[in-house]
Amino acid sequence: MANSAILRGIKHDLSHITSEDLEIVALSDLHIGDAHVDMKLIKSLIDDIQNKPNRYCVILGDLMNTAITNSKSDSYHETMTPQEQLDECVALLEPISDKILAIVPGNHEERISRAVGFDMVKELAARLDLEEIYDPCSALVFVKFGHHGKTSAPITYSLYCNHGHGGGRRIGGKLNSLQDYARTIDADVFVVGHTHLPASFKTQTYKITPQRAQATLHEQLFVNTASALSYGGYGKRGGYQPASNSYPVITLSHKTHHMTVTL
Repeated sequence: MANSAILRGIKHDLSHITSEDLEIVALSDLHIGDAHVDMKLIKSLIDDIQNKPNRYCVILGDLMNTAITNSKSDSYHETMTPQEQLDECVALLEPISDKILAIVPGNHEERISRAVGFDMVKELAARLDLEEIYDPCSALVFVKFGHHGKTSAPITYSLYCNHGHGGGRRIGGKLNSLQDYARTIDADVFVVGHTHLPASFKTQTYKITPQRAQATLHEQLFVNTASALSYGGYGKRGGYQPASNSYPVITLSHKTHHMTVTL
């Protein structure tokens, strides 16, 4: 029986990166198979990850649209079957399999899990030989790289990765849902998808060090990533505001413990 008091961490030693900042893109909500997917955008994102030595990614679900008859998406307007969507995802991600830091599913793939008991994202991870970085719920990722200026020791960052949930129509509600993850775990970076809203903000909290009987300010970065869908489908039918397709790039400093985002 799993110990519920422990959240497993996924460790990545990237100490070969010493003189460049680390860049991370959250590949989420690609919705491959939807009639409105922007494949040119997806291929551009993957090409950048493949061609830039210091750029990596996390996979946050809804890679495949997987519409079924009782879902919001229209199964009769899918451009691929679920099997074809899975095959396409494998083909797209194989060239960057060594640059993927974590993989979690989204609610679209979970439709298939609930309906027939088949985890498409777990199968994707297996076909990419990345089962060790797959988690069915969320991923706590630790990356170590660079050299701290004072000690010359590598810097370690923690990232909490989840597909995301809820949020409603308004930006405030979506950002509130994102910030709520800080009530679950203490991490440097919280990164989610689901709401198709590229956005970022920072907060600070006091982090307690019992050994020193003190607390020091700890900065936290919150990032909500975009989707690869053009406007249309259930979003247009429901009167949702068109969303930007600008995927945020998280930058982690190789010199000091500092995090920024480019939208």
